[in-house]
Amino acid sequence: MKSSPILEFFIRHKTAANLLMVMMLVVGFVSADRLNRQFFPDFDVEVVSVSLVWTGATAEDIDANIVQVVEPELRVINNVKKVMSNSYEGVGQISVEFEFGADMKQALADVETAVGQVDLPEESERPKIVRGEFYDGISKLVLSGPYSLEAMRVIAKFIKEDLQRLGVDKVDIKGLPDELIRIEVSEAELARLGMSLDQIAASIRQNSLDVPAGRFADGAFTVRSLGLLKTAEKYQDIEVMIRPDGSRVTLGDIATISEAFEEPFVAVRSQGNMAVEMIFRRGKTNDSLDINTVIQDWLSDYKLRAPESLTIEQYDIRANLIRERINLLVGNGAGGLLLVLGVLFLFLSTRVAFWVAVGIPVAFMATFAVMLAMGQSINMISLFGLIMALGIVVDDAIVIGEHAEYLQKRRGLPIDQAAAVAATRMGPPVVSAMLTTVVAFLPLFTVKGIIGEIISAIPLVVVAVLIASLIEVFFILPAHLAHSGNKAKPGWFRRRFDYGFSIFREKYFRRFVAFSLRWRLATLALAFAMLIVSIGMMASGRVNFVFFTSPEADIAYGNIVMAPGTPRQQTNVMLEELERALKRTEDKLTNGEGGLVNVSVSSLGTTNSSNPDRSGAGGASDIRAGVVVELITADQRSVRMRDFVNEWRQQTIAVPGLDRLTIRAPTGGPPGRDIDIRLMGDDLETLKQAASELTRIVETVPSADAVTENLSYGAEERIIRLTPLGQSLGFSVSSVGQQLRSALDGAIALRFPRGDEEVTVRLTLPDEEVSTDNIGSLRLISPDGQFVQLVDIATVENRLGFSVVRRQDGFREVSITGDLDSDVMSTPEAISLIQANGLPELVEKYGLRYRFDGRNTESKETFADMQVGASIALVGMYIILAWVFSSWLQPLAVMIMIPFALIGAVFGHYFMGLTMTILSMFGLIALAGIVVNNSIILVATIERRIEETDGDRISAIIAGATDRLRPVLLTSITTICGLSTLMFERSLQAQFLIPMATTIVFGLGVTTLLVLFVVPSVLALGEDLRGAFMAVRKMLPGRTSAAE
Repeated sequence: MKSSPILEFFIRHKTAANLLMVMMLVVGFVSADRLNRQFFPDFDVEVVSVSLVWTGATAEDIDANIVQVVEPELRVINNVKKVMSNSYEGVGQISVEFEFGADMKQALADVETAVGQVDLPEESERPKIVRGEFYDGISKLVLSGPYSLEAMRVIAKFIKEDLQRLGVDKVDIKGLPDELIRIEVSEAELARLGMSLDQIAASIRQNSLDVPAGRFADGAFTVRSLGLLKTAEKYQDIEVMIRPDGSRVTLGDIATISEAFEEPFVAVRSQGNMAVEMIFRRGKTNDSLDINTVIQDWLSDYKLRAPESLTIEQYDIRANLIRERINLLVGNGAGGLLLVLGVLFLFLSTRVAFWVAVGIPVAFMATFAVMLAMGQSINMISLFGLIMALGIVVDDAIVIGEHAEYLQKRRGLPIDQAAAVAATRMGPPVVSAMLTTVVAFLPLFTVKGIIGEIISAIPLVVVAVLIASLIEVFFILPAHLAHSGNKAKPGWFRRRFDYGFSIFREKYFRRFVAFSLRWRLATLALAFAMLIVSIGMMASGRVNFVFFTSPEADIAYGNIVMAPGTPRQQTNVMLEELERALKRTEDKLTNGEGGLVNVSVSSLGTTNSSNPDRSGAGGASDIRAGVVVELITADQRSVRMRDFVNEWRQQTIAVPGLDRLTIRAPTGGPPGRDIDIRLMGDDLETLKQAASELTRIVETVPSADAVTENLSYGAEERIIRLTPLGQSLGFSVSSVGQQLRSALDGAIALRFPRGDEEVTVRLTLPDEEVSTDNIGSLRLISPDGQFVQLVDIATVENRLGFSVVRRQDGFREVSITGDLDSDVMSTPEAISLIQANGLPELVEKYGLRYRFDGRNTESKETFADMQVGASIALVGMYIILAWVFSSWLQPLAVMIMIPFALIGAVFGHYFMGLTMTILSMFGLIALAGIVVNNSIILVATIERRIEETDGDRISAIIAGATDRLRPVLLTSITTICGLSTLMFERSLQAQFLIPMATTIVFGLGVTTLLVLFVVPSVLALGEDLRGAFMAVRKMLPGRTSAAE
């Protein structure tokens, strides 16, 4: 067979191959240094958020007058996937999620246009519309000590400005209340002047502003009128009115003006002291470890000059976790590499094994260059892809190297010619194997959403490795083999091993293949029987399936929500009890030795969440509080997080006024909770009753934990209805509402920037004059300037409202969520149990609708995407194989092995005591590509043997299978060795990757044996059918006549 001219050039040219190799190594080293290191791959946030503030409005007011008006305009925008809204007291937040891959610049413009077309209440503020940005957490810093809020503000802002200057992308500060200039005017002064708070606020706006006045002298000078007042004392001299006698009344004459803070606010404390929490995050372009190094170096220097009484604690340091997991995977990869090298030198001659092994670092370095070009990073998922590719990367080199050695030793070709012919002859099957592997990974590319963007790193890495590997095996390896010579005689071990392997191959394996061909139908029946048994093991529950198993968490959240109207002091009492329960939990679980809790931080005024953007959504509240706890790392403690959470919950004693206590650890992996049921309806009271009843049903599910519903009652509302007398005096619903808002919530004169914060100037009545218990005594100004009490012109009714109203795609809804122990029950099993326990009857009873969300929805969408991708992949594989083999039937002999990959995967999970996860499914996809590769090489060799043999075709099949025993075993064993160290990893941080490794290792081990016997049997059956078809053709009358 004539070799390729390009291959002959690289073989003849002594330095061309080495130059290419050096270039791949250099480019790879440079690229590896530029790849970002992070926990998970970056992903786009296809969300546009709309925030609408209407001070003083209830959640139901926001929902009825703002959200219901804006949402219909947003739902009709192109590429909108869903619209979600949360209406809180005084603010509405709408999130518009777009389809994967949508043009987000156009999406932002469309949302701005849609919101701009809506008429909003005059008293509401201008909507804030922002596009969601990706920010990855780096760490959190807690500053505490005996300092005032102002002192802590100065320290925190200094740290923030310094670190942002050094490259930290985003720094959020928690625990510093918003600044406020408070102007208190008594009702007596308002009555004396005959003015309202709104009128005084208008005077302030006219006297406190900067006005550009234009240019003069042909533009040489710019004129500005500077009048914006930025400190409380400067508001003293603002003129409020001029009396008829010409005397002036200033704001300082009638009001008490002071610097203050907005209330309620979030107060943070640590170790009993007031504290400030700083959250550091990075953008897409920065490296997590580099940013953390910047923070650590700066803190080390700052601690040397910081006040001794200032306590600085850093926790949730993602960089440490990233570094630990990267080192873990690199260590497993190194162990796998040693096993791969051992296998290569065991099965191949030293010369061939050495040059095949050299290709591993060359291909991997080139892979880093391809990864950089593709915009990838070094993370947990891409590193697993690299470990998976560790065995794959040598497959092509093994095939070509082993065949070159075969041509030299058994066909007597010179080494340079053998290398060229081997690369040329094996070119088509190697390239087709690469293409089918790429196509096999297609289902992972079709998965949409966040999980799709995260998991796509695996096929991207594998594609990069395959591209680099092809370059190495076709242009570098043949040249090295050709110029290496074969002067050294094989040693004693090599001779003995080769002799023993030859005996096994020619004497025993050949007999096994001949036996399986003789009983080919029985061979196929046995294989299908094993497949049916494996399917039965999954269907019977012997091998369970859960969507995702989360790594052991190090952080837990304890959140409390008090009954509406509970004073802040009582909420603090419950928070202190939660802190004491935490201490009791640590003492009990460590037998009083301590050392389990690394850091604990308490927040009064908000609950905590694993997503910093969701913590405190809707603003601060006096009835909410929480504690975040970081334990020492999972591998350093014997206490599991589930035991810790359960004990903390048992140790907590409820105080009067507690409405809801939630203690849970965040779960890693895809977003959403294990249980997430959404009830949809129009009436909030009905939704609340149904949600409470459904919560009790969900709590009966085995292992259900932290079950909550999110429709909470808010503060007691006062419903004002205007009487005929009030109407006769000229009052309207609008005028009464505006005056009450000013009296109770104050009138906002203006907001202005001071430093990097926004300061609000608010006019209010003195605290002693504002009493919601006696709201009827508030005095209002009639259109003719007279003061009357509210009770004289309106009736006041009491009603319990809701603190938040949630909608999705136009429907009000409430969610009932919970966590599950995957070892006890999976999400599909829990859903089936909940439905059996009365969910359909409950929604029918209340006239509601329901749907499932969370991980259940995520899993359904993922599997639906994968089914589409798998169908396309199978068609693509068939087209490639039909092209390569120039046959309609030969591809079927190759592809028949794909379903048999499930056998080893299921048995592997059973023997290892594992639960199958979505990562196991991804492993099956990868396994399909590897199995097809082995089949392609085997079928190609058998086809060549049939072409070379004019006699018995069955003998040719046996000879071809015997010839390919060594390379098929080698390619499979190297992949198995590459992943075997990870499969037996005991670190808790790597447990979620083990099902994927188990699928490939066990699946490949079983399918390798099946490939060597099933594929030849299928080809033999094909020959039987071919012979039968030819016999039938000869028996046809028309064919006989034509022959005669």
